[in-house]
Parts: sequence; structure tokens; C-alpha cells
Amino acid sequence: MKLILVVAAAFSLAAGPALSAASSPAKPNIIFLLADDLRWDALSCAGNPVLKTPNVDRLAAQGTRFTNAFLTTAICCVSRASILSGQYARRHGVNDFRTPLRSFAETYPAQLRAAYYYTGFIGKWGVAAANRQYFQQCAAAFDFWAGDMGQSSYWHARTCNYLVNRGTDDRTEFFCSCPPSARQREGVEGTGPHPALTDPVHAETEFVPAKIRSFLDQRSVGKPFCLSVSFKAPHGPWGGFAPRFARDFEGVAIPRAESVSEAEALRQPKFLRASLGSENGLRYAQDASRDGERNRQLRNYYRLIEGVDFCVGELLRELDERGLADNTIVIFTSDNGQFTGEHGFTGKWLMHEESIRTPMIVFDPRAPAAQRGQTCDALALNIDLAPTILDLAGVAIPSAMQGQSLRPLLRHPAQPFRDSFFYEHLYAHDPNPPRHIERSEGVRTRDWKYIVYLDQTGPDREELFHLAEDTLEMRNLAADPAHQDRLRQMRRQHQQFAATLE
Repeated sequence: MKLILVVAAAFSLAAGPALSAASSPAKPNIIFLLADDLRWDALSCAGNPVLKTPNVDRLAAQGTRFTNAFLTTAICCVSRASILSGQYARRHGVNDFRTPLRSFAETYPAQLRAAYYYTGFIGKWGVAAANRQYFQQCAAAFDFWAGDMGQSSYWHARTCNYLVNRGTDDRTEFFCSCPPSARQREGVEGTGPHPALTDPVHAETEFVPAKIRSFLDQRSVGKPFCLSVSFKAPHGPWGGFAPRFARDFEGVAIPRAESVSEAEALRQPKFLRASLGSENGLRYAQDASRDGERNRQLRNYYRLIEGVDFCVGELLRELDERGLADNTIVIFTSDNGQFTGEHGFTGKWLMHEESIRTPMIVFDPRAPAAQRGQTCDALALNIDLAPTILDLAGVAIPSAMQGQSLRPLLRHPAQPFRDSFFYEHLYAHDPNPPRHIERSEGVRTRDWKYIVYLDQTGPDREELFHLAEDTLEMRNLAADPAHQDRLRQMRRQHQQFAATLE
């Protein structure tokens, strides 16, 4: 309760505008789009040979696509807290689904609202996801709120309070009024809406676009705005896609990396093979048939991504029609990646590339033509997003933020940036297999990755991968005598990060 009161005080502190309207006309509008569990390579602009994502591709073609974007913790609650605060979990204090942020006042939405921005939030919030009091405090800290509790739902009844709520004067009373049976299943049964829902409305293709229009209708025209849209998709249940995409990818074989194999799955340490997601991952790795379980499930995953792309298209059309496109920055990313059978895993959590690497696109329509459609291979992180948003808005970056603004890279993408970053995942989830998540930390540089499993002993406790030669992370060099100097160097770097980032 003491922590909640501290958070409430921070909300109150951030609610009052610090600047006058006279200072705001030249400021850009900002829309931040966050997908859920979207891999870095699950977009056509990133080279996916199966998916077509024309609307996200449009952002990339007109903006800057970061080809080496990562997160510092691969689980939604922690990653979202890091995105909001620009901080590692060590500092913001969120390592599970129950804990609120230690301080809301220094998050990017609070800072923008204090700087005379009109702020809004739509979709899955993901931090302290079941705490109704905390959610009401979050809602009150925005000018417009359409946040969904828990893991959010793909389908709601058309008469649900969450849908009909205006999000302004009634924003703290946004709670879903759908039947409990449907809420427990996130609105999904099989590959369609739960039968308990009357006249169901789909999130990405109907509800979110409608809420975006509602936000734009009700915004204070005299202020710049920042709208954060947090999609449910493509998080499971993967049967939550919209009916319009139900026949897409039928009969299509989803490409498999060499790391999706039974041999690679069985090579993993026993404690990882008994962790959350490993049972499904092993099945995915074993079944290489065109219509096997992996292909069936990934077709649904891709259908969900199509829904996200559809919503991005609706957003861009809305900005064009309202005359807002020329002064509205759009940022697109994901909270973490997604294993699809690589190394015998599903889900995320671990420090492998499939889990920690995400798409990241920044589109600033004010940028000169020479900066359109460029790529940047700097090591960009989710903790960089909050300082970047504030920097683009001309708002001072709080000293508590540990990320760096990406704005200089938008102008000069080849300039030096960071050489390495720290990874931490301290949420064990459940003490018992197969729902246990192995706690881990590590360091990734451009060419090397070091992982340590904190609760393990013995030779499998550490992993060392030479990414320049082993992009799929299939050869652990930690026990190789030829690489002991590198191992010691990475250990020292890990210890330095761990000791200094709180």
C-alpha cells in the first residue's frame, strides 16, 4: 500500500502542465506503436519471405529502421516498464506482473503531459496488470485512457463498458463488462470470438482504430499530442486473429532456421529443456511437415501480424485525412521477440536473438528526403525509446533515465553509439517445471554474447557465442580452451554492468 501511495503522489505531481500554450505550436505530435511478441524478422521490410506488411513497410520506407534493436528484459511487464521509464529493471523495480513502477513522474507520458502535451493510451498496459486501484491511477494520469487490464482481450462485446467508455471524463471507470468466461479466455475460443460475447468486436481491426479516432476527436486542438497504442497482437492465443485473415497463408510452409531441429533442442541444458515453453518448442522442432503443428501455429501468428499492419494503415489514413500527417512522428516497435521452435523453445524470456531482438522504426515526416528510408545498425534498446520521445518533443530527459536518445542517429545513422548492453531476467515465474523461467543475465556486444544462469552451477551455467561466426547461437564456446580470455573479459563486463546500473 505504501508503494501505491507513492505512485499516486507521482501521478498527481505529473498531472499539471508546466508550460503555456504559447510554447507548444512548433512541437510535433507523437504516436508510439507497441506490438506484443513481434519478432524483428516478422515484417516484409525486414526480409520476411511470407508476410506482407505494407503499412509498417511504409513507415520504414519514409523513416529510419533500426536493424539491431534489442530489449533489456524479454517479458512484457518488465519491458513495458523499461519503455515507459527509460530504465533497466534494476532501477524501475518491476520484475514481475504484480509490481508497479517505483516512479511514474519520470516516465515519458508523465513528462510530456507536464510539458503541455495532450496524452492518451490505448490497449494493453501490462504493468501491475491485475491491480484495479493502480490501473485507475494510471488512467487518471493521462488525458485519454483506453487501457485494458491483464493480458488484454482480442474480442469484446459491442456493449462492453471498455468499448463504450469515452476515455476522458469517465476514463477511470473503464473496466470490461464482458462475461467472465470470455474475459478468462481473452475473448477467444478456438480461432474466433468466445460464444459468450454478444456482437463481438475485434481489437486490432475494429476497436483500436475506433479508439484512435475517439482520441483524435476529443484531443485539445491547442496542444501537441502523444498517443501510445499498445497492441494485443501477435501475443497468444494465436487464434485471436480477425476473420478477414482466416484463409491467408493456407498451405504455406513457414521457413525454418537450422536451429529449429530436434538435435538442437536436445543439445540444450537439462534445466532449459524443463523450462516454460520447452515442451511446445520441442514439438515444433521435431515436426518439419508442411501442415505440422509449427506451420499451423505460425500461420495464425502471421495472421495476427496482418491485423497489426491493418491498424497501422487505418492510423496513417486518419492522420492524412485530418491534415496531421506532416507534423506527427510515428514510432513502431515490440515489447520482445518470440521463439518459434529455435533451440527447442517457444515464448521468450531467454537471451537468444529470437527472444531479445525486435523491430524498431522511427518515422519523422519533418526529416529531409536524404534521411528517408534509411537503416541504422546501431545497438538500439527499448530503454532508448523514452529519452528519444522526449528529445523529439523538445522536453528535457530526466537524469534517472538510463537509455540514450536515438535522435542523433536519425540524422547520422552511421555515427558511433553503444558497443554493448546488459541483459537481465529475474522473474522465475514458477519454482516447478515445466512452468519455471530460468533467471539469467548477460552481455551482448556486436560480435559476442555472454549468458549466465544465476541459479545454476556446473559447466552449463554459462554460455558464450561468437555471433560474427555463429549467428544462430548453436556453438557454446564457454568451455572451449581457445576462448577463455574472451570468457573472462565478458564476465568482467557483466560484473561491471551489474554493479553500476541500479
